[in-house]
Amino acid sequence: MSTQMQLQGYKSPLEVTRAIIRAKGVPGLYAGFWPFLVQSSLKTSVRFFSFEALQTLVDRSGFVDRERHPGAVSLGCGLGAGAIEALALTAPTDRVKVLGQAMSAQKGGVAPTALELVRAQGLGSLYTGATATALRQSSSVAVRFFCYGEIRTALCRMLGHDETKAPAWVNFLAGGCGGAVSVCVNNPIDVAKSQIQAGRHTSIVACLRETLAERGVGGLTAGLSARVPRLFLSQAIQFSLVDFFKRQLQKY
Repeated sequence: MSTQMQLQGYKSPLEVTRAIIRAKGVPGLYAGFWPFLVQSSLKTSVRFFSFEALQTLVDRSGFVDRERHPGAVSLGCGLGAGAIEALALTAPTDRVKVLGQAMSAQKGGVAPTALELVRAQGLGSLYTGATATALRQSSSVAVRFFCYGEIRTALCRMLGHDETKAPAWVNFLAGGCGGAVSVCVNNPIDVAKSQIQAGRHTSIVACLRETLAERGVGGLTAGLSARVPRLFLSQAIQFSLVDFFKRQLQKY
């Protein structure tokens, strides 16, 4: 839904839903589902692994004291983890997903598969919009980890909890808030990413200028009403599960 709102200018998720069902029926609501499923499953593991690996590298280098500057380390490692995730997985899978979703409200057209794209345009076609994807993903991951750490620490101090044994609801709330804030911060670059991957633009700056000229500032917030609840819930679940499994693994 967020992709349709960014590409077609729909005002609400309900309006998008009606348009998709009219054009493709209920299956249209699941356009791009398989690329999204593969992407979500793999990129989460890459993101958290990269973040932990970068934190370990920072600790070993002694360049920054993580105990004294946890926020700065979270931001820096989040930027790196987001960039690794974007170039390794998100850019190519998002390209296929966006093409599928862009055509979900249009009658007739069938979105190409990843293999068809590679055969027709080469491997580089999967990395259309890679710069915009890397910018979006690195900034969003940095904000998520930073907000998660700060909110989690604040709640534990306020309620008298040991951070290493924080209740599940604290991790859920902190992760969800981090996801929601990251969406609000980088939605303009996400709008540009969707436009570029759908083949409508080739430049981030040109895309943002045209969006402002045609739709005003509201064009840069397109898709927020769909993305905020989705990212709140997804990040709340991810951070909660990662914390749970880390505790279980530390027992062995």
